[in-house]
Amino acid sequence: MFLPPRLRVLIDGNIIALLLFIGFLAVIPLSGHRFYMYIAVLIMIFGMFAMGYNILFGYAGLLSFGHGLFFGVGAYSVALFTLNVYRDPLVGVLFSIPIALLTSILVGVLTLKHGKVYFAILTLALSMIFWSALVKLRWITGGTDGLTGIPKRGVLVDLSAPTTFYYFILVFFAAIMLGLYALNKSRYGLLLRALGANEDRLPFLGYSTFTLRMIALTVSGVVSALAGSLYAVFYSVVTPDVAYWTFGAEPLVMSLIGGSSYFLGPLVGALIFVSLTTAVARFAEYWMLLLGAALLAMVLFFRGGLLGFLESLVGGLKLGVYRRWRF
Repeated sequence: MFLPPRLRVLIDGNIIALLLFIGFLAVIPLSGHRFYMYIAVLIMIFGMFAMGYNILFGYAGLLSFGHGLFFGVGAYSVALFTLNVYRDPLVGVLFSIPIALLTSILVGVLTLKHGKVYFAILTLALSMIFWSALVKLRWITGGTDGLTGIPKRGVLVDLSAPTTFYYFILVFFAAIMLGLYALNKSRYGLLLRALGANEDRLPFLGYSTFTLRMIALTVSGVVSALAGSLYAVFYSVVTPDVAYWTFGAEPLVMSLIGGSSYFLGPLVGALIFVSLTTAVARFAEYWMLLLGAALLAMVLFFRGGLLGFLESLVGGLKLGVYRRWRF
């Protein structure tokens, strides 16, 4: 390749696959089929959620059962802001970012100085405290009924047309994916991966494990909250269910399905998860059983996720298109 060394580092199969996928998403509205657009929007939103979660899980090696907290903070931030302060979805989504940043720092201060097992338990506890507050503070959050009427049409943007809203989501999706790719290729991305591989060595190299964990949690929390804010605008309604621990465990399942040790693994997992839930939902009585069996089979028989299984099929050939790192 006749490319400068820096470009050879930045350009690999991951970015090529990602750009091709974004290009594919960009042409879906041309089909005129709203159902395909609906599924694609869900894949983008949950893809952001899973990719954000994997910064903490796949990179830093921290298991969180409370990521519904961040998703819910993003969803309720945009809902409360657009319904009570300024009726514009774009401003509401942007407003959720600093709120998510402050929430991530607060959660980090409370949890990151403890061991990994305690971190998982504490994130679960904080998520359930937040869920309980959403249920009990009915005069603010609407209780179990949630908040409805989140506007798609505002002062600055009008997202009432399905195609317009689709490309609105696509812009955020592309920006987040490219940003995470840049992080993955950066010095901090390498340090976060080292943190997950062997955190005991980092202090001897002069790095603070607490600082690196805080960076991972902050990036993960903000991306997850951004996904939650877009989710709320998409449905024009938000309920406390988005902060419940079972919902917060979904990005973990997506990461395991696709492969948490691969850069694009969580995105692949989100695509499979959304497709499976949509396909089996028509079996009203048995859809949870069918979904659970399908997910269980993938986790048990596709060790390393789907991308890990595909890599094992080609033997010693490295799938540079997908693999994020190898130690």
